[in-house]
Amino acid sequence: MDRIKEKIRGFGFKMDGAQFRLLSFLIPFLTFFLVYVSRLIFPFGNGTVLVLDLNAQYIYFFEALRDALVGEGSIIYSFERALSGEFLGIFAYYLASPLSLLVALFPKENIQEAMLLIILAKCGLCGLTANIYLTKTRKLSEVGALIFSTCYALSSYGIIYASNTMWIDCMYLLPLIMLGIEKLIRERRYMLYTLSLAVALLTSFYIGYMICIFAVVYFLAYYFYCTPDERGKELENNHF
Repeated sequence: MDRIKEKIRGFGFKMDGAQFRLLSFLIPFLTFFLVYVSRLIFPFGNGTVLVLDLNAQYIYFFEALRDALVGEGSIIYSFERALSGEFLGIFAYYLASPLSLLVALFPKENIQEAMLLIILAKCGLCGLTANIYLTKTRKLSEVGALIFSTCYALSSYGIIYASNTMWIDCMYLLPLIMLGIEKLIRERRYMLYTLSLAVALLTSFYIGYMICIFAVVYFLAYYFYCTPDERGKELENNHF
């Protein structure tokens, strides 16, 4: 890893931690984008990101969300359902990701480009949060953290379930939850854990409840992995 960093410096590039963080977002983002381009995804060909469930149902929900955000519909109730009906439940289950709001930036006829941007942004965020976790908790160089965070972002789960885009939010929130658990045990700082887990549950309770189970297991594993001094003796009675 040190040799790689020296070669980078040899080409005249001096990179700090913030620039490596930016790369941890951009490399997965651009790699996934180039894969789509190679597959002639619209507007680079006749292919489309609208496959499987994304094409069968989600895309219509995103169109309805866009209409609600630009004032052409309601996020509470929709008259576009069979005999009309509530829309808030659909929003909570499928559309609660903050990145879903990006659809409001696109005209209705460009909804495919909006979905492409959302998918790529979530992939990039997976790399970024994994990089933050690795650099703050593991003794890895910037290059090592960049490599492993890119592998995390482009793992099979993230690629295969890109069409189930609501399932990817918890993937980029998971490293923050793990970091929050470690801060809770070592420093009694609970804000990161609380907020990241809350956002995970709000964006996708389907995957969120699985993360809750994981959080319990990870807490116990990390708690007993740490020595009493690392846990902080003055915090010992407060952890559980």
